[in-house]
Amino acid sequence: MAKCEKCGARKRRRPRSCPRCRSESADRAETAVDAAELAAELGLLGWIGRGLMTVVRLVLRTIG
Repeated sequence: MAKCEKCGARKRRRPRSCPRCRSESADRAETAVDAAELAAELGLLGWIGRGLMTVVRLVLRTIG
């Protein structure tokens, strides 16, 4: 029997991943969704930050 390269568990065929690693693929999908949501939130915060910096620059130009 071959060993899984990821976790070291025994598996039947060489090119396929073991049952333990295959069951983790659902967890990976959930993690990917969470990461995408976080990136979207951070992207929005980045736009807000850029907008505030633009306002600050305009105020400083007006005062100066």
